[in-house]
This record gives sequence, structure tokens and C-alpha cells, in this order.
Amino acid sequence: MKVLYIGNYNDGTGWGNACVNNILALDSAGVNIVPRAITFKGLHNTNNQRIAELEDQSEKDIDVCIQHTLPPLYSYNSNFKNIGIFYTETATFSETMWHKHINLLDEAWVPNGQMITASQKSGVKIPTKLAPLCLPMNDYQDIEDCANVGEFSGCFNFCFVGEMIKRKNIETLLRAFHTEFHPSEPVNLFLKLSKPGYSHDETLKHFEALSDSVKRALKIRKNYRKEIAITGHLESRHLHSLMGKCDCFVMPSFGEAWCIPALESMAMGVPVIHTANTGMDDFCVGWKVPSSPAPCYMATDSMDSVYTSLTRWMEPDLESLCSIMRVAYETYKNNPKEYNIKKDDSIAKAREYDIRHIGKKLKELLYE
Repeated sequence: MKVLYIGNYNDGTGWGNACVNNILALDSAGVNIVPRAITFKGLHNTNNQRIAELEDQSEKDIDVCIQHTLPPLYSYNSNFKNIGIFYTETATFSETMWHKHINLLDEAWVPNGQMITASQKSGVKIPTKLAPLCLPMNDYQDIEDCANVGEFSGCFNFCFVGEMIKRKNIETLLRAFHTEFHPSEPVNLFLKLSKPGYSHDETLKHFEALSDSVKRALKIRKNYRKEIAITGHLESRHLHSLMGKCDCFVMPSFGEAWCIPALESMAMGVPVIHTANTGMDDFCVGWKVPSSPAPCYMATDSMDSVYTSLTRWMEPDLESLCSIMRVAYETYKNNPKEYNIKKDDSIAKAREYDIRHIGKKLKELLYE
């Protein structure tokens, strides 16, 4: 079987990284795969050596075409099987009209069970199959100690890695952290941030303004513990070195199709706090924050047709997030045996999503 794989794998985004890992996973399983890059950023250089080698193959006589991009870009060719890979983070997405584009194809692959339900509710009629994301887990076994933050020493360190967009719900994370923990407690909140369309300095200023606004609105003390916020490009080895020094990853977002930094953290033995009833339920080990459906609101940083108030995402309960962050800290401090079990369980669960393991699963999907 020869597979043409079209995706945004050179864009350097989370979506692009998912494309890269899927291609490498299929290649590891012995699938004859031919990658072709499309881009939203004007970037055309392929940095991964193995993918560059695979690109040298001809796309003639293919049996399957996988289109790993936004559904409005899908096209159908009757000469081969057409599979679409897409991601959403809401309970339904019919208002986007994506289902009409998805139904043009023969089959859809999605990364989590919540998306299968959302697809069925949104008018997707073609077979929709579970195709989890993956990582090269060997890369996380012996993390190089090449980056340090002095403030980490002697403290329990929460970690957040993601974009400064409404869906990530950073404001609620700040509210929970500063409500629950007194500045005298040895607890830090570390954030690695980016913001689409903003420079690194602009991103940091935007975050500092948000943080100041939250603290003024809380009105519970004059002085608060300062967050450890980093913007700008970090080499993967430096970012992973910092993430591996943290004790708990927190993702309180309104919705996630997956969450690569959460899986990376687990691979390094860092348990996760995440919003329940989202795509993260499929793989996260740690603590779930109870959530309830709420209309999407103020997501003006997304495409116009996505995250509108005509659909719902999952809103984590603020008080529950506060108490669960406290539980994570107290478990680490007072019950190291239980905390170490969560660390071990995180690593074991993450290994289920190794590239080679998921490659075999994707190959099985191709031959079903």
C-alpha cells in the first residue's frame, strides 16, 4: 500500500508536529508513505531528515491519500481512498460547516473519543475512527539538564505550556493559583507562552497585563507571588529540561483535541491536572477538574466560524481547580509514595503513545 500524506508539517505548530509524528509513525510500521507539505506560514523547508528522504518518492500510483489539514481544504479523488484528519475542541462543530467538507471523503480520523461523539452530533456521516497522536518516547527517557531557573529550587512547580489564546483559559489558571496559594508558600507557576501575531516582548507584556488585572480583581492581598513566565523560542532540549524540573503540568483549557505538552510532561514523569470531559481524558494521568458545558465566548483570536457562542466547550470549575492544585501540592509534600505512583503511572501511560506503537495502530486502520 502506498500512502500520500498531505499536511502542514513544516509550520512548526502543534498541528505541524502532530503531522510529523504521524508520518514517522506510519513509516516505522513499514507503510510506504509519501509526504507532501502545504503551509499557512510560507515555510517550505523540511527539517526532519527522514521526512525529507520520504519526500523524494513519487506520488504516482498511490492507494490512499491522507489529508491532515483544515476540512475546508479537503478535496476528493475517486482514483484512491481519501482520509481526512482534523481536530476540534467543542461539543459540536456543525456551525462551521466543516461536516460538509468532511463528508466528501471516504473516512475521517480523529485523535480522541470526544471528537467521535462531536462528529456524530455535527452531521459527519462517513466512518470516523480513533487515531491517537504520538511522540518518540525515547527522546524523553534521559532529559539533558541544560536549562535552569533558580526560583525552581526548593519549590513545588506547576507548569503550563501553550498559546495565549482564550481557549487555553490562562486567566482561570492565574485566578486559581493566586487564590489558593499564599506568597509565603514554596509554590511556583511556570508558564512558557506564545501568542500568534505577537513578538516575544509583546507576548510577555500582554501576559503581565493579564496577570496584573487578575490580581487587582482578586483583591485578597497587596502582594502576590510573581509567576515565572518565559516567551520566545526555546530549543526543545531546553524546554524539556525546564518541564522535567516541574512537579505538575496544568492545562485548564476549555477544550483540547489532544495536548502534546501534557503528554510530553507525562513522558518525563510529571502528572497532569486537566479539564474533564475534553480530549485530554483519553490519556492524561493525574487529576481531573470537573467541568460543565458553556457557550464559547470571547474567542476572538480564532477563525470567525470557530468557537462561536452557538456551540459549547467545557468550562472547568474554578473552586475545583483551586482545591485540586492544592491536592497535588499536598500529595507531593506529605505523601511522596502516592505522588511517585502518579509519576510512574504517567510514564507508563505515555509509553502507550510511542511512535512505534501508534504506527502499528495507524497501519491497522489503513487496512480495515
